[in-house]
Order: sequence, then C-alpha cells, then structure tokens
Amino acid sequence: MTMSATMPAGVAAGPWATVSDAVLAGLELEASDARGLPNAAFTDPAFHELERTRLFPRTWTFAAPASCVPERGDVLPLEIAGRPAILVRGGDDAVRAFHNVCPHRGACLVTEALHRKTVLTCPYHAWSYDLEGSLVGRPHYHGPGKHQTRRSNEADPPKLFEIRSATWHDWVFVNLDGKAEPFESFIAPVLREFEGRDLSVFRRSDPAMRFEFESNWKLAVENYCDFYHVFSLHPALDIAMSDDMRRAMWPGGCHMFNGYGFESASSGIALRDSGPGLPTQPGLASGLDDSMVYALVFPNFAVNVYPDSLQAVLFEPVGHDRTVMHVWFYYVGDAATATEFAAARSRLFDDWYSLNAEDEGICRQLQTGRTCDAYDGGRMAPYWDAGTLHYHRQIALSVRHEGRFAASTPTR
Repeated sequence: MTMSATMPAGVAAGPWATVSDAVLAGLELEASDARGLPNAAFTDPAFHELERTRLFPRTWTFAAPASCVPERGDVLPLEIAGRPAILVRGGDDAVRAFHNVCPHRGACLVTEALHRKTVLTCPYHAWSYDLEGSLVGRPHYHGPGKHQTRRSNEADPPKLFEIRSATWHDWVFVNLDGKAEPFESFIAPVLREFEGRDLSVFRRSDPAMRFEFESNWKLAVENYCDFYHVFSLHPALDIAMSDDMRRAMWPGGCHMFNGYGFESASSGIALRDSGPGLPTQPGLASGLDDSMVYALVFPNFAVNVYPDSLQAVLFEPVGHDRTVMHVWFYYVGDAATATEFAAARSRLFDDWYSLNAEDEGICRQLQTGRTCDAYDGGRMAPYWDAGTLHYHRQIALSVRHEGRFAASTPTR
C-alpha cells in the first residue's frame, strides 16, 4: 500500500516524512542492511502529536490496573494518550472506561479519585449519570424547579461516552477509536508466550514506582527491551543471567518478547544472598522455575513474569523528549501484603530502582544522540536488534494506519 492510499496530500513533507514509503522500505530489510526510524520520530514535537492522534487511538492501550478501583463505586480519573478519562467499577462489579466529560457542555466530570459512588454528578449544571453511564437526572432542565429524570419518555437521552475496554488479569486496556482488532486477537501472542505461568496467583502490592527519563518514550521502551547493553550497564543482572539461555528479542504479532534463565546462585534481578525469599507460583514446570519471560505489549506496556514476582510497566509519553515510567509490583498470594515479606518486597523494589537508575543516563544520551544530523537510523546487530526493527515497523504502520492497524468496522 502506498502512502497516497492512506495519507493526506503532501505526506512527503513534515512529520509524515518520518514514516514515508522509503523509511518503511528501509525497515523491511534484513537487520544487517536495515535502518531504523529517522531522528524526527524521537525529536519532533509534530511527530509526537501525530502519534497521539493516530497511533494510540488505533490500537489497544493500557489504562491502569483494575485493582486501582477495587470496590464497587470506585472512580479513578486518568489520562490516556493525553485524553481525560475515568475508570469506574459499577454496581455489577464490571470495570468500565468513559471519557471524562459531561455530554451537556463538556465540563470535566471527575478531578480526584472517588469511592462508594452510585452516581457521577457534573460540577457545572449537576446533570448526573449512573456508573453504567446512563442519565439519572437533569435539575431545572425545563426551567426553575422543573426537573427531569431518566424516567422521562425521551427517545435518546444523553449518556457518558464509553470507551471500548477489556481487562486482562489486573490490567485494563482501552481502544479509543473503537476500530482495533478484537482484544482476544491482540493479546493472543502474549498468552502463548506466558503459557504455563499462572498470572492469576499474583496480587498487586504497594508502593508503585515512578521514574522519569529525559528521552522519548520509544527510546525508553527500546532500552528496556535491549539485552545487548546488560553486560556493560547492569553488571549485577549480567551475573544473574544464565549464558546458555540468554535471548534476544523476538516478535509475536505487534508485540515483542524476551527472557532469560537464572544461574543457580541467583533469583533473577537479585542475588539470593541479598534478594527476596518470596513464595513462587505453585506447579511451575521444570524450566520455568528458573527463568523469566517478559512481553512488551504494543505500544508502551510491559509485563515481566518471574517465578516469585511480576512487574507491570507503563512508559507514559509526557512530551516528545520526556517519559514517565510507572512500575506496579505483584507477588504470589499473601506475599503481596503480609508483614513477613515486607523486607523482601522492599529489597526487590530497591533492586528495580537501582536498575532504572543505571538506565537513566543512557536514555538521556540516546535522546541527545538523536539530535545529530549524521545519524541515519542506526547500524543494526542482527542477533540483538531484529526486535528493535520489528518495533519500529509497528510504530510506522500504526501511524500510517496500515497492516493490523488499518481502519476496520467500529465495534463500540
């Protein structure tokens, strides 16, 4: 499909040039000959806006852990790709996502987390809605003292704008434009890679981690998935890895995967003599009890599964050159909250913080390097960088609305 088939006139100029036919052709070559996305994909505010309006709405995007609205009547305001939204756990215990706006005059409905609510009331004119989004009432609608409730005979009363959503384990995903493939198809490659690992035993633990990188969100994601730099930047993690099981990234659908085995003296990210003595998933098959796997769920969410812990990671784009990394920690059953495991959880948290701190400087240097005109998308190491090229192709296709990101019949 040519650019003219899906792009506006003049696409060869401006931010569209970043995903031109020539760029896509370079991404399709073998890794030894390929070139990555141009610098503008990481440095141009106009391309960052193009991603916000075309990439994130067209695919499934992580919103928040469902456990952030644990009880019926809980409401959580958040931003998804720069758009105000809310997660609501309704009276039927289902978690729904809505645009955080009143359909009357467009006021933002919720500005802070709420609990034990049965209705949401707009602060502007007090129009109210139930937790399924239906209109409850409009005070003084027909004049002073003349109220209207949803019991009226109005054929098409206003309701909150629901966002297509799906929940996998403890994670709520949304599709803003309602045109993405079914979530079951989207997540299927991830489920295959996680086969044999029981995610249902994991419970979220506080606190979550927040870490800022002075780099474009895609560079933070690439670095997170890059195992080539472990030997030079993460010596403790390098020691923990088993040489005969170390893996480069591999693709599945639009996603990417990685994994490694542990040396006998380690438990993954920490050494056993200083690391957590945490309970592991019951019934792990041989080979899974001394290894981990992680998935980058396109475009900016990652899940790491260890025998005794799980981390869910969001790379939130907050600017073309700044990313906030959120990490939620999960443990097996009562280990998520029990006092006896508090020290173990704290050690693991500190290990992850140290690991991210080791990456902070290099992410900043990657961003600085992308301002160099001489850099032409990179020279790739075939063993290590095939996954990076796959990721760059998915970015380009999603912005172009091609491949699995092409327009489809809305399913709202």
